[in-house]
Amino acid sequence: MKHFKICLGLLAMLALLVMSCSQEDQSSSETGTDVQSVDLQFGALLNDLANRAMSVNKDHFNQIPDCSDALPAVASIAFSYGGNDYDVDVDILNDGSDFYTAYSEDLKIPVANNSSVTVTLNGFRVYDGDPDDDGELIWVAPIEATPGQFDGYVDNPLPFTFEVRDGTKPYIDIEVLCFDRRMVNEYGYPFFDLVPGKLYPLCFFANYCPSVNGRHYVGNYSVDLYYDNGEERIKLYSTAQTPTTGETNGEYFADPLCLVVPESPFEDPTTEYLFYTVTPLDWADSYGDIDNTPLAEVGLNWNDVDELLSADGESVDYIHLFIGCEPPIGDCPGVPTEGDMDGDCVPDVDDECPEVPGTAENFGCPDDECPGEDLDGDGLFGDCDQCPNDAGTADNFGCPVDDCTTDTDNDGVVDCEDECPDTQGPADNDGCPEDNGGDTCETAFMFGDTQINDISNGNRWGWAENFDTTIDGNSKTFNFWAGAGQNDTSKGELVGTVTITVDGDEVNFDIDLESGVSLDDLHVYLSEDNPGNTAKSPGQYNRNDEVSTGNLDFTLDRTSDDSSFWIIVHGVACY
Repeated sequence: MKHFKICLGLLAMLALLVMSCSQEDQSSSETGTDVQSVDLQFGALLNDLANRAMSVNKDHFNQIPDCSDALPAVASIAFSYGGNDYDVDVDILNDGSDFYTAYSEDLKIPVANNSSVTVTLNGFRVYDGDPDDDGELIWVAPIEATPGQFDGYVDNPLPFTFEVRDGTKPYIDIEVLCFDRRMVNEYGYPFFDLVPGKLYPLCFFANYCPSVNGRHYVGNYSVDLYYDNGEERIKLYSTAQTPTTGETNGEYFADPLCLVVPESPFEDPTTEYLFYTVTPLDWADSYGDIDNTPLAEVGLNWNDVDELLSADGESVDYIHLFIGCEPPIGDCPGVPTEGDMDGDCVPDVDDECPEVPGTAENFGCPDDECPGEDLDGDGLFGDCDQCPNDAGTADNFGCPVDDCTTDTDNDGVVDCEDECPDTQGPADNDGCPEDNGGDTCETAFMFGDTQINDISNGNRWGWAENFDTTIDGNSKTFNFWAGAGQNDTSKGELVGTVTITVDGDEVNFDIDLESGVSLDDLHVYLSEDNPGNTAKSPGQYNRNDEVSTGNLDFTLDRTSDDSSFWIIVHGVACY
């Protein structure tokens, strides 16, 4: 807790939260008058967040000075006694640990002998320089029942009164706050940050829908918010926190509910430390009585809070709650208004689907990623179905899993009869290219630890290798098999080897063919991701554009240097 002390008169030790008086023996004969001057000393302290009531109305935040790291230089103090008001500026000194005001004749309080004077402290502001020049306001004591009030954050807001007796040196604590002003996007509601022990804004706005696809209403709700520092959970806000709601010209509105929260106590910005629960509330004049069951608790980490703060320091986004609603597409708030009945931000006059939320790109109608009909009844429409007349599966792009209906290379030979399903060839050569120097051309795969038909929906022979340097080392040689239908190497021909060598994020492939063997085609898959259905379609492998049959010793880069990754090497071998 940081203490800021204002000393009116001689420097003295600050007694926190206690007014103490030290009696001095003085007489009128010593001063030559029945009136003495009493020096005051104030101590200002900054409250911890856990001790606050956290019940400040956000409308009061608009008179808050910007937060500053500058040191206090001048205190501007407003006080009154005897029916008169006084405003004085006092320099601030630093003794190495605490701040004090310098001695000022303007702050001597005249008190009659054996009497007292009631003093009211009306204002207390701290600047980093001369307030009449370029000094910036950095700290302020909260004032109760004024446009700048912050009662609820402090135990004893201004103004407050105290008695000054002759011959005493009273010590009075003042609670001060430090702030940074921003405005909420589109709504203009300000918030503040407290320094030190900095506070940040956290704002909410809600839509309510009677049904998932029903009309969007501006929602009424309450928020419970907890702070968890890893040792204890502190309740910062209760269900008394609700947005300001109202009606204007027949339209119901709710302002964003803006709260303030501390920064994370954890070094890891992904550790959750704030937890909130939203309770839907009735709104008799709008959507009526609803189910008031609280929604599931949601945790927030520092990254979540920080992402809502704008880089320009002038605005902050809110958490958009959708109570019973399907969240809208894009950044549109999804709130129905006059002239936009479905709340999709496309005016009704331009909206071809005015009662159903859509997108501007689709003229106010929902996006249809697959325009067209579902001719084969497999649930995939139009362009999303690669086999529109044959019922298939979504994983197989609308085509049947049975390869006998698929001709991947479009050579007129279906895959289940095509010895080279990814390379065009005549039917009299079993779908493979004509002889390229050898008597036979067959599809070939590098042997691996995973059969392709185990990771894809196709009935395709071949292998993928989940290479792991912690198991396989940095280099390993694999056999290169041709014509090994049903993954039976006894039926196939060993046409060479493939040596894989790993160096960080680089992978070298060295394909060593047997004498008399040539490659008519070459396809390579290399990724940290399991190839899935792509494995059955060598023509779609992700590194095909980087390899050729003219270079069988090549190096490919990976996106990371993780120990584990996937490889498939496919070709058409002629021998």
